[in-house]
Amino acid sequence: MLFVFDIIGSTVGEFPEMSGNPIFTGPVEKHVTTMLCQSGYTDFDFNCEVQYPQQQADNGARFRVSLTFDGQTDPNNPDTHVVTDATALTVSFPSSALEGNVGKSVNIGANST
Repeated sequence: MLFVFDIIGSTVGEFPEMSGNPIFTGPVEKHVTTMLCQSGYTDFDFNCEVQYPQQQADNGARFRVSLTFDGQTDPNNPDTHVVTDATALTVSFPSSALEGNVGKSVNIGANST
């Protein structure tokens, strides 16, 4: 399985300005238990931390964090984009966000909204 990750950051005009490119980490291993599989299984997430200098007055700042595959979004997979605010600057993408995209270049980006 081959995935290549790039990080893209951008800001637009009057929107909140990020202090740097997003920080990407992963895969981060996690143990999952369910009603059907109480012994659990191992899965993984990828995390993206938006670089934004939090200030008390910034409670309205919002950021869209997205995965793209070979430069295109995956409209069939809702796990590939998340909108967050200044109170939760780390976004986790589950392994399911990569389904159907093996062998493609994966980019992660964040922009203010």
